Amino acid sequence: MKIIRWDELDSTDSLFLLKSLCHEAKGTALTIGGFDGPHRGHLSLFTSVFQQAHEHALVPGIVTFVRSPGSVKKGPQYPGDVSTLTLRLGKFEELGFRFCLLIDFSSDFGKMSGGVFFEILVKTVHMRYLAVGPDFRCGHRLDTGPSEIADLARRDGFRFDSIRQVELDGVRISSSAIRKAVQSADFALAERLLGYPFLLDITTSHWILSVGGIEAPVEDFTQILPPAGRYAADLVSDSGTLEVVMHIASRTVSLGLAGKGSFPPLRSLRSVQFRLS
Repeated sequence: MKIIRWDELDSTDSLFLLKSLCHEAKGTALTIGGFDGPHRGHLSLFTSVFQQAHEHALVPGIVTFVRSPGSVKKGPQYPGDVSTLTLRLGKFEELGFRFCLLIDFSSDFGKMSGGVFFEILVKTVHMRYLAVGPDFRCGHRLDTGPSEIADLARRDGFRFDSIRQVELDGVRISSSAIRKAVQSADFALAERLLGYPFLLDITTSHWILSVGGIEAPVEDFTQILPPAGRYAADLVSDSGTLEVVMHIASRTVSLGLAGKGSFPPLRSLRSVQFRLS
């Protein structure tokens, strides 16, 4: 999967990459969102993009953010992401997206109207199809939603679908619901909502050796963490999987071996998957 940065859309490299992606294609099929997960509630959007791409010779792409806009707007009040950019990009590629357009949300970007945003997508990445959720809104002061996008689609010549929300046992699947599940240490519910196990990305943490294991400061983690306590987990590294015990305290997160053995090199650590109780 190719990565294109929003602020580099007009660069020679990006234009060449877009041209190579759309070679013998009629344009792109897109979906747009934070996709913090991504979770089962997003699958209907993704399925629609892939179907349209297949039927109309389009390249499937996804437009998302480096960090959730909520983390920028809420600041210290933001509880944390469900997944990191590394985890999200890996999932997008696994699902079959050919490219990802990454936006680094800023105050300047937030001043852009929705109309201008979609006009740029049509002109630069040749958007010919768009799928978003029914409550999707974007642009300065959230000036553009499904009804406005439908008008833009007729004006600019792209197809548009507003896809209904997905529910599980009568409950809407959302990133907020997954956060609450993790905050309650209900990893089974988090997995049901995500469609795969909740992973804690540990690649950017500053791990140091400690008595009986390794530890890192809590502030290194941008993801939501379960409550303070001890958790059985599997540590994933470049060399395989290792059973560990994770201890979450007020200031540190530590990992200790659950059995005999030794920790792999710190630079090879990738993620932690909590075991279901």
